[in-house]
Amino acid sequence: MFRSLPRAAAFFAVCATILFQIGCGSRAAPDFQDTPQVGQLITAEEIRRTGASTAWEALKYTVRSHQFIDDKGHPVRIFSNRGVGSMVLREEPLIFVDRARLSDILLLGQMPAHHILSVRVLNSSDGTTYFGTSAVAGVFLIESTMGADLGDDTPPDTSGLIRRK
Repeated sequence: MFRSLPRAAAFFAVCATILFQIGCGSRAAPDFQDTPQVGQLITAEEIRRTGASTAWEALKYTVRSHQFIDDKGHPVRIFSNRGVGSMVLREEPLIFVDRARLSDILLLGQMPAHHILSVRVLNSSDGTTYFGTSAVAGVFLIESTMGADLGDDTPPDTSGLIRRK
């Protein structure tokens, strides 16, 4: 009986690890097609009415669920209004521009506001539902005029670029 105990413990440890990774792991590549029409939607018209010149200013003037901290117009930090959590979790929201994750918010200060078609802001519960636990501070889904052709998966025609001898 005592010889089977280490095997059982190892089996339960492996099962617990697998369940933890399935339940708590964040998704590697979010599927934007499954994201429902939830959260705050900000249109290009609303952004134009604010007079914002950069994407940072557009978000700062229109998003109600987050606070934007800047230093002389340069982005510093984005805080969620969800309050202080009891666990150490990501404090800044996930930001996607044309389906690509933005790793540095300083880029929002360089993106012209007139390039933004729409912004969808998901709160923490919707963010974690569709993007995993790394989205506990919310998600910003920004669609711009620069990425309007991203839906087409066909490769560009490069036949004119190839030189033949």
